[in-house]
Order: sequence, then structure tokens, then C-alpha cells
Amino acid sequence: MGTKDYLQQWRENRVFFHPIIWFVCGLFVVLRGNIAHLSRIEWLDFDLIPVFLVYLIAIDQNIKALCLAFFMGLLTDMFSSCQLGLFAFTYSAILLAINSTRHFLDLANVRTAALLVALFLLAKWCFVLIVLRILPLAQSVPSISFIMVIISALIMGVIAPILFYVLDVVYGKEDREHA
Repeated sequence: MGTKDYLQQWRENRVFFHPIIWFVCGLFVVLRGNIAHLSRIEWLDFDLIPVFLVYLIAIDQNIKALCLAFFMGLLTDMFSSCQLGLFAFTYSAILLAINSTRHFLDLANVRTAALLVALFLLAKWCFVLIVLRILPLAQSVPSISFIMVIISALIMGVIAPILFYVLDVVYGKEDREHA
């Protein structure tokens, strides 16, 4: 049994796909600040979690996507100076909104999914900035401007189709309409 046979068996069973997504997301949350600092893009909100969440919703893994959103939000809360639960609630609420639109949108289309990633980032920062400005949570408001949020959302919307293609190849699903 060669390497190709093992890869074929791995793709058919998809046993390790979801643990790999959880590991990559967790590692990303832990190393996010260091990655941004070393690459000198602190102004960019480079967030891979919405890409994975939208992808999981697109392949009908709603419960797994919601669990991933909640726990990666909690992990983000632990490593940020915000109120515990803020990002967990934000990720979960936005994901539920995206899940409710799945009946109206074609999530198998990569353009729609990339647009949802960009909207996810915009909604995340709008909600977080509004909550931190309204409620006196005794934390500092992040120094990110709305223009930088829009630029970050556009950049992640452009990068998302590439990541969707990689996830399709790893998942073993190659019939999606790619841009």
C-alpha cells in the first residue's frame, strides 16, 4: 500500500479533517499576535477562523461550525484584553446569521462564500467596537479604524477562495465552482 493509497483512504473516511481544522484554528489564535508582529501587518485583521467557519457551513457541518466558532471565540477572548465571552458570542451570533441565510444563498459558489467571509469580518468588528464603546467594560477599545477593517475584509475576501480551494482538496471535494 503506497502513499497514494493512504491518501485515498484518508480522503474517503475524512477522519482527520475536522481535528486538523480545530488544530489549525487553535494554533492560529495562539500565534495570531506574533504572526502579525513578525510580518509587520499589525494594522491588518488577518483572521482565518471565518474562512474555516464559512467552509464548514458550506459543506453542511452546522453543529461542528458552531462549536468551532464558540470555542475559538473563547480562546480569542483568553488571549485578548476584551471581556471574556465577547468574541465567543460574536463568532457564534454571526455564524448563526450566516447559517440562516443558507436557504437563500448558494454557499457552494466560492464567490458567495468569499463575500460572506468579508461580511463576517465587517460584522465582527462592527459588533465588537459598538459593544466596547457603549458598555463600560474597563478595557481599552482596540485602536483599529473602520477603514482598516474594510481593507482587512477586502483582503481576506480575496484570499478566501485560495483557502477554500485548499480545503476542498484536503476534504476531497473538488466539484465546487472556483473563481
